[in-house]
Amino acid sequence: MKKIFIIGPTASGKTELAKFIFDNFKTEIISVDSAQVYQDMNIGSAKPNSSELNSYPHYLIDLIKPTENYSVSQFKKDESEASSNILKNKNVPLLVGGTMLYFNALEYPIDDMPASSDAVRKKVLEELDKFGLNYLYGKLIKIDPECTSVIKPTDKQRVMRALEVYYLSGKPISTFQTKNKAPQSEFNFLKIGLMPQDRSKLHKKIEIRTREMINKGFLEEVRELVEKYPDLNADHNSMRCVGYRQIFNSVGQKVDTKELIETITIATRQLAKRQLTWMRGMSGLKIFDPFDLNKESVIKETVESFLKVNP
Repeated sequence: MKKIFIIGPTASGKTELAKFIFDNFKTEIISVDSAQVYQDMNIGSAKPNSSELNSYPHYLIDLIKPTENYSVSQFKKDESEASSNILKNKNVPLLVGGTMLYFNALEYPIDDMPASSDAVRKKVLEELDKFGLNYLYGKLIKIDPECTSVIKPTDKQRVMRALEVYYLSGKPISTFQTKNKAPQSEFNFLKIGLMPQDRSKLHKKIEIRTREMINKGFLEEVRELVEKYPDLNADHNSMRCVGYRQIFNSVGQKVDTKELIETITIATRQLAKRQLTWMRGMSGLKIFDPFDLNKESVIKETVESFLKVNP
């Protein structure tokens, strides 16, 4: 059984490439994007519009509300179900996105870490508000000194998550770290990686796309989210997504649009850098420059060759 991955940093043209492969091969698209799982988060997540979805249906978008949580383990379950449906249709799963943890979970075993709950998150937030981050980190050192070698004292999100896991399970988060890192999957993967030779071109594309998102109503989208979901706050995973975080933190304030665009652009470039770093550590990745005008013909030949072998 086979799966095709299209992996790349934000703004590298993954969606357009997915359309091209969909048009030329018997595939169905699965989104591998931690922002597109949320309903009503369309502009900032670069989610395909309704017209695109009619022509190019996607699995695993619009699954939950922005106030709900979505884990890697839940993604793996949902993806397995989607792939099963695609295989029943005698098509090949085409997985497209930039959430590297999700791709990693499809090849390697993941730890059965407990999903967070509103009650536990509230408990940790109350401790944070009352005692501060240094107190939480000190508590974490006592509970799980091993994990503090990789979690920095300033990393609020990971410190809180580690405490949540401890409160939920009674076990340190480090005990959930998988020892066996060998690939475990019955699928053969073709992994297409979009990595620019000239990163300045990607940076320019990110800046242009950020401006386009603002012009399409990105600010208004976040304001509508705040109105529609009164309980939405900065600690929800949805509002930690790049772009959404920066705009959410500006809601209710006088916004300098130019400054906001620059802030989002910088944060998006940092995200792209992390994505590219992760990609460089991936095994078996076939690299293509997203700005190479001839890449589609070469990719088409690569996909044809992959599908012909043990079809």
